[in-house]
Amino acid sequence: MTKKRASKLFGSNIFWAVISLLAALCIWVYMTGTQEEIIPKELNGVEVVFNGEDTLQSQHGLVITDVSDLTVDVTITGTRLNIGRLTADDVQAVIDVSRISGTSVYNVSYTLSFPESVDASAVTVTSRSPSTISFQVTRMNTVEVPVQVEFHGSVAEGYLLGDLEYEPTVINVSGPQTVLDTIDHAYAEVTLQDVNSTRTVQASYDLYDEDGNIIDTTGLEFDVSTISVTIPIRVIKEVPIRVTYNEGAGATSENVRCTLSENYITIAGDASVVDGINRIDVGPVDLTSFELTYEGDLDIVLPNDVENISGIESVHVQIEVIGLEVRSYTVTNISYSGLPEQYQAELVTHSLTVRIRASSEVLDSLSTSNLRAVADLSNTSATGTMDTSNVRISVDGFTNAGAVGTYRLTFNITNA
Repeated sequence: MTKKRASKLFGSNIFWAVISLLAALCIWVYMTGTQEEIIPKELNGVEVVFNGEDTLQSQHGLVITDVSDLTVDVTITGTRLNIGRLTADDVQAVIDVSRISGTSVYNVSYTLSFPESVDASAVTVTSRSPSTISFQVTRMNTVEVPVQVEFHGSVAEGYLLGDLEYEPTVINVSGPQTVLDTIDHAYAEVTLQDVNSTRTVQASYDLYDEDGNIIDTTGLEFDVSTISVTIPIRVIKEVPIRVTYNEGAGATSENVRCTLSENYITIAGDASVVDGINRIDVGPVDLTSFELTYEGDLDIVLPNDVENISGIESVHVQIEVIGLEVRSYTVTNISYSGLPEQYQAELVTHSLTVRIRASSEVLDSLSTSNLRAVADLSNTSATGTMDTSNVRISVDGFTNAGAVGTYRLTFNITNA
């Protein structure tokens, strides 16, 4: 071929079209042959799934536990076109449990499930590891499990953590009886720092056995997913202790000099309660029950929902009545009141010595004519001699004087 003819041939469009067609044909032949090549494929970590598990539970009350292997390794062969792009995530090892109706330990083989893009009939499984899966089918049940909650953290200075409150205190757990038998309690933990007000949070929980080991909750069902926990934060406050009095017999609180073993008490409670407490009252001490001095213990009683941080349950008090004196007088003006109409009374006690307390000026002005004794006989229910201490001593004409102590009068009661 001359150079002129060769140049003319290579410059022809027809020539290059033929060359392109031949090249495409070669590539197609090569690719077709490659895609149809039979290749092996290792799929490691194929997920094991159970078909019919819902039916097993809903119709028979059974659940699957203790599965020997959750994944399997398999090797398959097929054309490159069919399986070349497959991964273990595309395949499942399926076990059909829809026909199981009783509790037992089963050891069964599995089938491989492929995506729709794969022609499963053209796939050959050459190896399985393991070749079978063992599992236990056990009865489904529900138990009540007690809840325990703990607070871990800190409260702000000047505040105190109260007793935790939480709901529910018992949860319902459903699952295999073999697992339920190992459950001892549910435990929730709340962690907060520098808390200065009452808060309510939702806390997750775990299940524990009696040895304190966490239980795997796979396959279990719960009636609640969280525990509602209220963390009561109490305000700490120091307040004075005040003695209260029942005034009388010429004495008021202004006539009293009082010494306490404890003058202050530290309390704690909700801010809405504690903020309104400025003192703690003890008593009252009846000023008519003694003459000029009194000594004794008075119980400390706090309002509801207020805590005694000091731990002081009572205070010892010493009381002295100042500016007053006590003198003896004889009362002869004695009567009664309130006697039921079916009875009549005859006075046996015709005079009574009483102790009157007042200032010296008032006592100097008093006489027997100012004094009366009146017995209340409203509780009379039988005839005979009646001795009563329900006696009121009146000091007529003087509001700043009165009798101290108790007195008794005797009557003969007869039918009217």
